Amino acid sequence: MTDTQTHEQLVVDRTRPRAHRVLRLAAGATAALLVADLGTRAYNHYDPIPTVRELVNVDVEANLATWWNSTLLLAVTGMAVLAALLSGRGVRPGRLSWLGLAAATALLSIDETVSLHERLGEVGKSWKEWAGGSLPTHAWVLPGALLAVVGTVCAVLWARKLPRDLRYGLLGALAVYLGGALVIEALNGWSHANGHSTALMLGTIVEEGFEMSGCLVALAVLGRYVVLERDPASGRATVRLREG
Repeated sequence: MTDTQTHEQLVVDRTRPRAHRVLRLAAGATAALLVADLGTRAYNHYDPIPTVRELVNVDVEANLATWWNSTLLLAVTGMAVLAALLSGRGVRPGRLSWLGLAAATALLSIDETVSLHERLGEVGKSWKEWAGGSLPTHAWVLPGALLAVVGTVCAVLWARKLPRDLRYGLLGALAVYLGGALVIEALNGWSHANGHSTALMLGTIVEEGFEMSGCLVALAVLGRYVVLERDPASGRATVRLREG
């Protein structure tokens, strides 16, 4: 390795801890929000604090928890858009692939804010009436599961030509996210239907924790692919895609 290459590598190594600090702060904020939900929930049992509970309750919409989850999803969207802008001709994945990922995470962010998935409940109720049976959980879970299967197949096909660590990392992030948004949510629906309040309380926190953790994993993986560094000649911060 030449002296120039060594200097450039040292510059890159100095910038990585900054990105790692941002990610650690995001993880810390996520953990703090979940602990705040659990703590205020316990305190509210003895001394009602409805305003504070509404602010940090992960089980309701239009509050701090919803905003943070939506922000994490939009951060993944931003990284995907940045990767699309940095992708040149012949690069795999190409711009359209990255924009597809950006569109998917932006849609999830919108869903987090306005609960689009709950609109699937009408579809689930129609299927239930047609089948003459009942679901032991939320009505939207079955149509939501079908959409998740289709989305997962598309994600696997999309990720086939990615570098191995990027492929496994992003698919792992998707698995964590769906584990919370679908699997744990389905269990929460069962707990709600059967009156298991403690299981529902803990399951809701676990569900949101999985969703936020999936976003954090995706950001960590994309942060290794979209590289922030300082140009050794000009001293300016630059962004590029990792080679190889």
